[in-house]
Amino acid sequence: MFVMQLEGGAPIYEQLITRITELISNGTLRENEKLPAVREVAKSLGVNPNTVQKAYAMLEQDGLIYSIPAKGSYVGKAEQTEEIIKRKILGTLSVNISEAFKAGVTEEEIMLLIKNLKEESGND
Repeated sequence: MFVMQLEGGAPIYEQLITRITELISNGTLRENEKLPAVREVAKSLGVNPNTVQKAYAMLEQDGLIYSIPAKGSYVGKAEQTEEIIKRKILGTLSVNISEAFKAGVTEEEIMLLIKNLKEESGND
């Protein structure tokens, strides 16, 4: 279920968090859907179960998933997960735009980029 590139870049648990967040965001994982067991994910990815557990714990802390003892982890409520994902994206976007301004990128360049991205995505 979690096809990932486990080489270089970000730590594995962060890659797993990003992938699960994407799957929730695009609707592949739906509200109250059970996530694969920690050991199952660890085995399929060839990683330590503690790595998967850390990712699940952080996703739960963020409110994207919830756990039921002895039953497993599940995707949180759709409205809640959508809002959490939007807040995370806006936070990242804010940091990136701030860095762009500091690097000399103009407001006009940013607005043109936004316009082009919007057109490419079909959200006119």
